[in-house]
Amino acid sequence: MICRTDSRLPLGAVAIILLVFFAASPARAHVGSPDVFYEGDAGAYHLFVTVIVPQVIPGVAEVQVRAPDDVRQISTSVARLTGAGSKYAPVPDIATRSSADPRLFTSSIWLMEYGSLQVELKVSGDRGTAELSVPVPSYARKTLAMPPWLGAILLVLTTGLAIGAISIIGAAAREARLSPGAIVDGKRRRSGRIAMAVSAAVVAAIFYLAFAWWNSDAIQFARTTKLFKPPPLSLTLVQGDRLRLKAADSEWARYGVMNKLLPDHDHLMHAFLIRTPGFDRFWHLHPDRQADGSFETPLPPLDAGRYQVFADVVDESGFPWTLVGAIDLPQIKGSPLSPDDSGGSFPPLDASKQEDVDVLPDGTRVVWQHDPLRANVPMILRFKVQNPDGSPATDLEPYMGMAAHLEIVRSDLSVFAHIHPSGSVPMAAMMLASNDKSEGGQTMTMPDGMKMAMPEKIGPELSMPYGFPKPGSYRVFIQFKRGGKIETADFDAQVD
Repeated sequence: MICRTDSRLPLGAVAIILLVFFAASPARAHVGSPDVFYEGDAGAYHLFVTVIVPQVIPGVAEVQVRAPDDVRQISTSVARLTGAGSKYAPVPDIATRSSADPRLFTSSIWLMEYGSLQVELKVSGDRGTAELSVPVPSYARKTLAMPPWLGAILLVLTTGLAIGAISIIGAAAREARLSPGAIVDGKRRRSGRIAMAVSAAVVAAIFYLAFAWWNSDAIQFARTTKLFKPPPLSLTLVQGDRLRLKAADSEWARYGVMNKLLPDHDHLMHAFLIRTPGFDRFWHLHPDRQADGSFETPLPPLDAGRYQVFADVVDESGFPWTLVGAIDLPQIKGSPLSPDDSGGSFPPLDASKQEDVDVLPDGTRVVWQHDPLRANVPMILRFKVQNPDGSPATDLEPYMGMAAHLEIVRSDLSVFAHIHPSGSVPMAAMMLASNDKSEGGQTMTMPDGMKMAMPEKIGPELSMPYGFPKPGSYRVFIQFKRGGKIETADFDAQVD
């Protein structure tokens, strides 16, 4: 968005703007992986889109688009994902083509509000024009601490302004009607003192009200920022082999998010159980909503231990949430998995191995092809599925509407991401953004007639766009379906 204002700001307004910019302490939201990655087609053009979201809202997001050679121009704008605002995007900004890499276009856009937004791309080139909308969850990740020196400067300036204003008012009351050369008598001095006292009281009241307003606004901002952190999850073992999941934060729960969810890959919730600290047990389950608003799922056979749980849901606006909790579980005999549930046992996390081939129990080979991994670098994660003899697998099938699902977890649990070949955007949000424009293939239907194309045939090469948000040790689980069976391969990685 482009905002035009009078450039002549009063010093008080400048002080308020600086205070807003330099507010309090860091926060973490959506489990440490806030940027948006999307790979897909805009008409005839295959694009890799990265949206680097700002740390505070309002803030400036950077949009990076990698496009084919025949793309001449890309423009970007932002609008609401749903509702009336989704139809009224501002005038688009023309993206800048990189002089070092002609296939890379970059643009900066303002995210002015919280919630589900979409970045609208308009592409023109040798094969005509096309449009693409990429959903973006907009929320503040941090409040920024004001440096003490800046606070001291603002205090000195404000105090100087106040003293100057009081002195000017006092002088005006004392001498404004005095003839040139006349001596100030006692009556005029008293008038000046009274005017200064009154003006001092008014200035003190202004200071008090300003600080009260600021404190109130800061409290509200902190509450909003906290609301968009990963909501805590209450976990309970019931009937000996069922897990109950419920939002534990009453402030977050009172908004009724869990009562207004969109199905994502045909499920309202995707729950991931990881045994810590070894990451040697991993399960991808799909709890069902209960009458009281909680979710429950039967557990598969589980070994005892402490399990970290990440529960993904998408609300009615297309905003993705990840609820986070942990639970100590005993040995559980469990029950058979439902058709979409998957998981199993894996070697303990060991990032020093850096093995790029995982051989599954049935002999299937999964090869991870990658260059050295670096933090904050958008990349395509590429995997090959092979038969035991190394030949390409030809019997891969869609798994919940996708060629594959990829779960990425940092060793300290500060990062969790659930992505697909299209990227980090949930399918439910993409359906809202696509506005029934999908073509070809089978379709998945959602409320209000939302549809999205499903792949009809899956090749042996699986790729997913992502960017590791910070250095460290990670475990990567890739899940796909082959010959009617869901397979899970794991890789350990060190990101520099």
